Amino acid sequence: MTWIAIFVLSFTAIRLLVAFVNLAGKQWLKKTTTDKEPLVSVLIPARNEEKNIRKILNDLVNHDYENLEIIVYDDLSEDNTPQTVKQFANQNEKIILIEGKPLPEGWLGKNHACHNLATHARGKYLLFLDADVEIKKGLISSAVNHIRNYKLSLLSIFPVQKMNSLAERLTVPIMNWILVSLLPLILTRISSRASLSAANGQFMLFDAEVYHKESFHKTLKKQKVEDIAIFRLMKLKGYRVETLLGNYSISCRMYHSWEDAVQGFSKNVFEYFGGSRLLAILFGLITTFGFIFVIWGLPIIYLLVYFSMTAFLRIMVSLASRQNVFYNLILAPLQQLSFLYITFKALILQRKKATHWKGRNIDLLK
Repeated sequence: MTWIAIFVLSFTAIRLLVAFVNLAGKQWLKKTTTDKEPLVSVLIPARNEEKNIRKILNDLVNHDYENLEIIVYDDLSEDNTPQTVKQFANQNEKIILIEGKPLPEGWLGKNHACHNLATHARGKYLLFLDADVEIKKGLISSAVNHIRNYKLSLLSIFPVQKMNSLAERLTVPIMNWILVSLLPLILTRISSRASLSAANGQFMLFDAEVYHKESFHKTLKKQKVEDIAIFRLMKLKGYRVETLLGNYSISCRMYHSWEDAVQGFSKNVFEYFGGSRLLAILFGLITTFGFIFVIWGLPIIYLLVYFSMTAFLRIMVSLASRQNVFYNLILAPLQQLSFLYITFKALILQRKKATHWKGRNIDLLK
């Protein structure tokens, strides 16, 4: 038991160090301005986004970056998404609506939508945004400046996550809790190792020339977690890429209920661990029940050390992610159990080939 307890303490200390590096390194998009505004094509895949699409379109038409074209792909929505987009398009010539076609064999819905969006884009940069994202003035200018200054082919950003319910607070912080404590984000740019990858499809800004050359969404048309897969592929091909945490110029309310959150995270939780189910399960078990081995294997003082480190870890991850420190501290045990539930739920769904998203079974590809 002693060696397991030492491993638990050491692993927690390493994660604490990684979180400190991310926080101290200020891995956020810095606000900058520019006189030059190359054309940016904002590309929004939308399926049943009637509740969200109006807000992001309002944000875009009122944005301070003027050289935009805004293209929405309606992926056979069953609500009033296309009608809402048409209303905006009738009032603003920058907005273009593409009416979706039936999903071809071998494609996942979002990948097909993004590929089609890119074929209609004219911009020097392609900015893929999810329909539930909210942006503020200065975001696009700062992102374009960043991608140009560092000569990047892709910049991805994790938006600040909005949480308005207990169910959201039990699930949504898990994503950043994993990311910020396991990966020094500076390495997404300065290291060429594909294993040091992270990305968020809610914000993906590409150099258009590179994207059109490689057709990433077409190449990875069957990939359920296409954002991370694209990032890894670009590293393997030698492109310069980077992922940052969001500042308050970009936010998103990902899920509105426990069911939505479990369904959403269960489709991609294993990709946080390189696609390894075993690593995801071991991570969940160690971080949830590791304190038991510390109690059994070491003097009691080490239990205080362990809990102090886990508390400081939550604090630093919360600060780096612009999340509420108090909620993440008091709800930490329930967040741990939620992560375990989501992990085992994902395992069961994948074994049954029953993972659903946006009304489609994404485990059944012909």
